[in-house]
Amino acid sequence: MMMRLFTGRDAKIDQKEGEEVIAITTDSTASNGSYAIDVNQLAKGSRVMSAPGVFSSADDVVSNEEAQLIFKAGSHEFSINVAAGTTLSELRNQINTSEDNFGVSANLVDDGSGNLFFTLTSSIQGAGNTLKISNTAVARDEDGNIIKDNPTIEESDDTSSEDASTDEIDELDLEGDDVDFANDGPIPADEEKNRLAADDESSPDSDELDKADSNLSPFASGITLDSVSTEGAFAGLYTPLGEEARDAVITVDGIQIRNDTNTFDEAVAGLSIEALAPTNKTTKVDISFDQKTVQETIEQFISSYNEMVGLLNASSQKGAVLNGNSMIRNLQASLSTQLMSGHGDSSTFTSIFDLGVKMDNQGQLSFDSTKFNNAMKRGYSEIAPLMSGDNGLAQSLENLLDNYTGPRGMTNTLKDSISRSIDSTEETLEAYESRMAKYEESLRTKFTSLDSRLAEMNAQGGYLNSVLAKM
Repeated sequence: MMMRLFTGRDAKIDQKEGEEVIAITTDSTASNGSYAIDVNQLAKGSRVMSAPGVFSSADDVVSNEEAQLIFKAGSHEFSINVAAGTTLSELRNQINTSEDNFGVSANLVDDGSGNLFFTLTSSIQGAGNTLKISNTAVARDEDGNIIKDNPTIEESDDTSSEDASTDEIDELDLEGDDVDFANDGPIPADEEKNRLAADDESSPDSDELDKADSNLSPFASGITLDSVSTEGAFAGLYTPLGEEARDAVITVDGIQIRNDTNTFDEAVAGLSIEALAPTNKTTKVDISFDQKTVQETIEQFISSYNEMVGLLNASSQKGAVLNGNSMIRNLQASLSTQLMSGHGDSSTFTSIFDLGVKMDNQGQLSFDSTKFNNAMKRGYSEIAPLMSGDNGLAQSLENLLDNYTGPRGMTNTLKDSISRSIDSTEETLEAYESRMAKYEESLRTKFTSLDSRLAEMNAQGGYLNSVLAKM
């Protein structure tokens, strides 16, 4: 962590505050230089919705039999079991609360005109990751018969398309011309007209078409699970134009780069580029050494060091509790020695004083910004080994202080010694107080006895005075 403070890179982005279009983080491998970046497109997830008229109420039943609904977005997939009689509202809650849900959110939107729309959004971004929903339910007609696709229609469609692709059209065969100049078969345009006319003669009326449609449509006898699917011939959900999942696209120095998220970690070595908003002009980015962080770190070190030295000086002054303590003097001398000693494997810098740090005769440090700036120009990459490398100043100071503050350090030894001295002093004080109490008691006893004898002597003196007065 400390190494990063001295190896960082600073990314300056030409953008206004509040109108950010990109965000960039750097590591120590980033190269200094300028980049021109455009955000062409942001990555987004997908959205599907029901067609108008499919649903009218949240209580619409979406399945008359038990089945499974499968959700896929790219490589992501989960499924839910849908019970017979499940309503649209219940299905929405079941989707949103599924433990396996990879980021699909279901909602109900009422347009106020009798149409209820079932919408689902997927958080999975990237081209090819558009949400797809399929089911395992069996489509049935109003009589309960299983509806199957008509292979004849598909085969005839395939055949007609194949025939159309293989027909050769001669430029001389004109529409409406009875003569086949190329002798290559019927004239395609005329053949198409004849086929359409034959279809008109044999086509059923509208009632018959409605009846046929009702037999094919899975919604003829009520809403089915196809109504909440995007796959299948009778799917009720579709992806609106522009709501497909898509990649993020940026251009770096004229090179277009795509990614399935808005964060590009591998586009430029040493940089992580996050696209925030599309741009209408090129954004300039300058990568340089993070001189500000290095300076702030050294200044914080100076402040902490001076605070510690000041505390040691105050504690060892005349009359202070640690005055004359040899451990404090040794610690102060060792700290100064460590600062002045060579550290790291740098050929440019030997000590912290090469970085603009100065020491006065009281042991206090100060910072020379001019010397620091010159040092940064001379060798930015060699500052980290000096300060935080295996043989750097930080490691040396940590080893030194561990001798004092570690579990078996001298400060703990001194603390234990002082604690024992305090305990001994308290015991001595208690014994002295006990002796003083006994001595006081003895004096009180003697005083009481003396007072009693003085009273007796006073009485005898009075008696003698009275006898002498009568003589």
